[in-house]
Amino acid sequence: MDIKVPLNKLKFGQEDGEGINARVAGRLVGIEALAANLFARGQIENLVVKRFDDEFYSVSNGNRRLAAFHLMHGTGSDTLINCTLREVDEKGAFEDSLTTAVTAKQLHPVDQYEAFARLSANEKTDEEIARQYGMTEKEVRQALALGRLSPKIRDAWRNGDIKADVAQAFTLGLDHKAQDKAFKKLEKEHRLYSHHIKQELGATDREVGVLLDFVGADLYRECGGSIVVDLFGTSHVVSNPALLKQIAADKLASTCDKLKSDGWSWAKLLSDLPSGARWWRQSAPKSLIYEGDEQERLSKLKDDLNTVEARYQDDEDFDQDEYDTATDRLTAEINALEDTVLCRSFSDRQKAKAGCIVDIDDGKLSILYGVLEPEEASASKSKSTSKSSAKGETGEAAEPAISGALTFRLSEQLTTATATALVQDHDLALSILLAGFACYDSGGMKLSVGGMDSRNLDLLGSKEMPQALAMVRKLKLAERLALVAEVAAAALDFRNQPLDADKDDKYHGPRAICDAIDPTALNAALRGAFDAKDYFNGVSKALCLAAITDAMGDDVARQQSKNPKGDIAAFAIANVPQTGWLPTQLRAKGYDGPPVIKAKLSAPAPRKAKKASPKKPAAKKAVKKAAKKKRAA
Repeated sequence: MDIKVPLNKLKFGQEDGEGINARVAGRLVGIEALAANLFARGQIENLVVKRFDDEFYSVSNGNRRLAAFHLMHGTGSDTLINCTLREVDEKGAFEDSLTTAVTAKQLHPVDQYEAFARLSANEKTDEEIARQYGMTEKEVRQALALGRLSPKIRDAWRNGDIKADVAQAFTLGLDHKAQDKAFKKLEKEHRLYSHHIKQELGATDREVGVLLDFVGADLYRECGGSIVVDLFGTSHVVSNPALLKQIAADKLASTCDKLKSDGWSWAKLLSDLPSGARWWRQSAPKSLIYEGDEQERLSKLKDDLNTVEARYQDDEDFDQDEYDTATDRLTAEINALEDTVLCRSFSDRQKAKAGCIVDIDDGKLSILYGVLEPEEASASKSKSTSKSSAKGETGEAAEPAISGALTFRLSEQLTTATATALVQDHDLALSILLAGFACYDSGGMKLSVGGMDSRNLDLLGSKEMPQALAMVRKLKLAERLALVAEVAAAALDFRNQPLDADKDDKYHGPRAICDAIDPTALNAALRGAFDAKDYFNGVSKALCLAAITDAMGDDVARQQSKNPKGDIAAFAIANVPQTGWLPTQLRAKGYDGPPVIKAKLSAPAPRKAKKASPKKPAAKKAVKKAAKKKRAA
């Protein structure tokens, strides 16, 4: 029987006898969101109640909605609530509660996301959807992106052919055509994994997310770039990675220039300094100089941060996104204020003797102030400067070195290419993985798994061991080997270990791994990963000309040598890569590009005229022949 009951006459089911509410966990989780939905849409479903006594009713089904009504109207309100009265005892009411909870079927995620997409098409804003359904605006954008996926991909997800993480990766596709094309190709190749999907859709550079956070999406777009944002991670797709790197480099260079103009003896990028420079000794100001209310503001920010962290520990209903947003904001404000105070507190004399190390840390500008450059570093620098025109041991001019930053980026490209090639060879991947566990220092792999691309590794979309183990055991052996190859590829980390480093080093793990991979696959992957624009714009004129010589011959290099460096770099970018040329830092044992090809294709040397054979060798030949006959007899 349907009745209307004043809110203040309704009791929670857990307050009736031994309790008629079957739900114990999560009774108050998301109540604010439920209240927002009830406020927006009104009450759609009646509460199911039984008589508690002559005055009150207890709720067997709808206790979370009852809590939401309390939040909306107050516990003492006499607002009438629609209810359905069941004439049952305590045992029957408990079974009503249990039956409803057990038999209620949640929407399939695809159905839910399609419904949100339909709401958006009906002109509901992201903000309105978020408020009505208790979601953050980021969660709404994620839901809408999934609801707008290609019908083919949504059906595959709904049918259980792909997992949630795979569907999420396809949101990087610009349109249904791009998504379907990638799906068809990777399905045929049995490579429908999030890592491969992101690569296929253009998210190949793991540095992009960090640089984009540092530069800012707005500035990148103002400079002519376009972005497909990864709503589920940092694998953003940018139209022009080289442009992004250049904007970041300009921003870092500007920071260094400003620091030097402020009186610091030097300011350099961490990537341009020797390994371990981060740990060089730092000087400190005698005391910190605060201005205005800075000290009070800093103290309040730290108190606020402690309050948020304490609430996160104590309140199980505290939203994770709200916590992350609050802590990120407060930490950024604290760091910015502390840096301002610290920089101001150094004396002019201290600045004249010390410098600053500039870097990007997790997408944010990082500056180490008051760094004292070791004497050996300064001596080495002056020594190398005075000998910049010295000859090598062979008498030829020594080849100019490339920057530490470019060396690092080349080693990242080497890692990416090796992973791409290795994932195609399951047997070798298994061998390398086992060898990595067996050797002393893992030889170029981080087997935690903590390799360069490990954050993109999301096997089967499961986080708990029982579910993950059950899923893996259902896979065929070939499928498990494919996953092993994924793990091995994600474990690779060749950063700061280019292939031209110390050729006589028998312990060089990256070189051993690269040499074991099929050269055809590795060379193709290396050429795909090599960023020619970044390389030729980053090296000297001499190295550009050396590459042109290798790839296209001395005559072409001589013609280009008369041009400015910028024009030479542009020529190299346009012409050298198509010859198959790679820098020495990316040349493995099976390298098949120029100048190797050039040597293979060169005309054979003319044969020398044969001299008359002397008698003695002929006699020796006859003696040998006779001895051979004698042995046979």
